Amino acid sequence: MPPETTPMMQQYLRMKELHPDCILFFRLGDFYEMFNEDAKLVSKELELTLTSRDRGKPEAQRTPMCGVPYHSADAYIARLIAKGYKVAICEQMEDPALAKGLVDRDIIRIITPGTVMTSSMLEEGRNNFICAVYRDSAGTGLCFCDISTGECSVTSFTGPEADEHLYNELGRFTPREAMLSDGAYSDGALVDFLVKRLDCRCENGGEARFRLDAARTAAEKQFSAGLDALPAGDDAALQAVGGLLSYLYETQKTDLSHLSTLTYFTTGQFMELDLTARRNLELTETMRSREKRGTLFWVLDKTKTSMGRRLLRSSIEQPLLSVNAINRRLNAVTELTLNSILISELAAALDGVYDLERLMTRVVYGNPPVKDMIALGATTARLPAIKELLGEVQCALLREIEQNIDPLEDVARLIGSAIDPDSDIPLKEGGVIREGYDKQLDEARHLSKDIRGILAEIEEREKDATGIRTLRIGYNRVFGYYIEVSNSFKDQVPAHYIRKQTLTNAERYITEEIKELEERVLHAQQEAIDRAAELYEQVRATVAAELPRIQQTAAAVAGLDMLCGLATVALNNNYCCPTVDLSDEIEISEGRHPVVEQLLDGVPFVPNDTKLNNRENQIAVLTGPNMA
Repeated sequence: MPPETTPMMQQYLRMKELHPDCILFFRLGDFYEMFNEDAKLVSKELELTLTSRDRGKPEAQRTPMCGVPYHSADAYIARLIAKGYKVAICEQMEDPALAKGLVDRDIIRIITPGTVMTSSMLEEGRNNFICAVYRDSAGTGLCFCDISTGECSVTSFTGPEADEHLYNELGRFTPREAMLSDGAYSDGALVDFLVKRLDCRCENGGEARFRLDAARTAAEKQFSAGLDALPAGDDAALQAVGGLLSYLYETQKTDLSHLSTLTYFTTGQFMELDLTARRNLELTETMRSREKRGTLFWVLDKTKTSMGRRLLRSSIEQPLLSVNAINRRLNAVTELTLNSILISELAAALDGVYDLERLMTRVVYGNPPVKDMIALGATTARLPAIKELLGEVQCALLREIEQNIDPLEDVARLIGSAIDPDSDIPLKEGGVIREGYDKQLDEARHLSKDIRGILAEIEEREKDATGIRTLRIGYNRVFGYYIEVSNSFKDQVPAHYIRKQTLTNAERYITEEIKELEERVLHAQQEAIDRAAELYEQVRATVAAELPRIQQTAAAVAGLDMLCGLATVALNNNYCCPTVDLSDEIEISEGRHPVVEQLLDGVPFVPNDTKLNNRENQIAVLTGPNMA
């Protein structure tokens, strides 16, 4: 097919050439359009009508095209991302009405399976990880990031068991997208594992993206503590971090300041389970139907927030190995179980808490939906009560959580005073900002909304001042606003009235006040729109600047929610607190399988004893179904 030669089509082809691996959403007015092979692909995948440009040409020379409305594009993009595609958003960078010639356009963001942030594209209680794998002869570096929450962690492996550790960690995090160095991408078994076992989109990032010097510079600039988290000399881990940052900078094209903390973890911190063991244990999804029901996660999940649910899932997938850490958690759950009133009060307080982690990501990212700002305000308003409820807790973990919850009263106050959650006028039409928050905006709204009332006031004032009882103020498209005086009163017209039109029975005039009012009215609506947008951005920027406080609070609230949920399960199911130590004994008296018990639907579970150690009871042979 010969290429189109129109300036707009040339612009499209230039953008497409820069991003050949992406479906290009090209903004044209109120639509995002796709052309050529992208149009055919999207038409097929989303079952949309395929049309064409230049219908006057022979069919073989027409340009296939397919479009979606810009205001509902997220739903279409979500479906493409779910199928593993990447989408590049090419936006109009200037108002088409003011553009001279071709509208300036540019790629503002590339959306990939591992970098989605729109709430409709994410599962609330599950992380959405992207990873980078760097491999050379010295070792393997592995970095994970959930851009929607700001979590970023890294590790590395060396020696003969490096591959086993790598696969186990990939199975634990189950990334949606992986960026691989040449050394990693050349490993066919690794690529197969990611694509076929984890359903992960794989991409060769090349070696340049993982350069050590660039990685060090990027990491030191990105993370608040620089490279303090990384062991000295761990180049593989650092290069994995650098490779991932390089890709995120390239695709997101905006501020990533919410990625402020880098966590280094080692294989000894958590119990390491391979993918087969995870699936057979049915920790978070069943083997057959991949459902939550029938899993350990299903039994334990009594959380009230998305943040708490993600933390619980993560905790189940990475069991603690430290006896001290385990007992800290057990002590907290025990204290809560001994105070059922506190659990009930905390559950009620947490029930209205929105996803602070993901809300703040969208706030920092820029231009968050108004509903996100309202949700953030509602959540921060609940924090003081939650903190107060924890005022008398005793155990170390709960005290630590209480200390880390910042009541954020200044943030709640700002959002509450600025944003009107009941506004029936959208932000793009000058709404959302609460009346009384800004004098300039109130005046602009008053003019645009109440022009009839203002004109009636002027009309009454002019009647009183002139004594002309038939005086009236009118409007037409030719002259705009005018004062009309019947001929019988024209001798009483003040000198400052300016004659505009003569009619058979009347004269029409304007005054400087009317002219100024008309100009103000014409600009009032746009002024209200611009001012509302300006104020909303001020609020967003002020809230975004409090990111560290809010992230710390979000982590604390998530931890509290998980512990309250575990305490609720313990009380409801009559669980006892285990004694965990460093001995070689496992002794369970009248043990019940937590999942099978819940699936029996009222039938009593027959408990079993278990006694194992490294001496006379090293093995037990059980007969019966596999789950025994």
